Amino acid sequence: MTTVAVFATHGLGVDCLELLDTHPEIDIPMVVTYAPDTETWWTGSVYETAQELELPVVSLSDQETVLDHEIDYLLSVYYPKILDERLLSHPSQGAINLHQAELPRYRGSNVFAHAIMNARTDDHWQYGTTLHEMVAEVDAGPIIDRAFVDIYDDDTARTLYDRTLEASLSLFERWLPAIADRNVLGETTLQDEFDGERYFYTKESLDDLFYIDADRLATENPQESLAVYDQIRALEFPPLDPAHTELGDKTVYLTTRSPESE
Repeated sequence: MTTVAVFATHGLGVDCLELLDTHPEIDIPMVVTYAPDTETWWTGSVYETAQELELPVVSLSDQETVLDHEIDYLLSVYYPKILDERLLSHPSQGAINLHQAELPRYRGSNVFAHAIMNARTDDHWQYGTTLHEMVAEVDAGPIIDRAFVDIYDDDTARTLYDRTLEASLSLFERWLPAIADRNVLGETTLQDEFDGERYFYTKESLDDLFYIDADRLATENPQESLAVYDQIRALEFPPLDPAHTELGDKTVYLTTRSPESE
């Protein structure tokens, strides 16, 4: 029996947990996630799902209790904390992360938004999701496999996120037998072996982009107009607030959606 400790949040974390639980050759001795009273924008609770599946579950502050368990793998899915070397080296086989972006191109946070803003300049109309081994440096470990979706000219960060979720779940499900057989890390590729641009974005990388000056909105420069359009799309992620401008004493939210779609 292969043992997997699950460190996860979001709806994708729920889906991966359920897939692991249904596999007859996998045991889950521990789940780490947000406490049940945590307010989130997404649907689905990893904590509640773990309880329904009668799996041991603790909140983020108790993550180090995983050291009390003998495990083959640690699986991270949208886990919000950086794991230190003690946690990463504890599993006998290794730690694995399902990263919602193409590695090595996009490391870090807010990558859906940045991929949309970079697509036109880089002429890279593709987005990815990556299963990779975890190392001390964030999102820098050897790559197990990737899956891709297109970026469309009318995509928002939310539509790209939704489409990538499906690709991520399919990627994870494809490698589930290898996890159960303990050979998922048998053939990995170092990130240095991949070509292309490299970006790393922090959680604060979008903070100064949500305000768009009204003069930029009125620009007659075609390239600047497209850049503003891409910025608005990149910051549109309902139910979170989108980009905005100021007209007099009023805040005006900027979105590609029509009132009928609200």
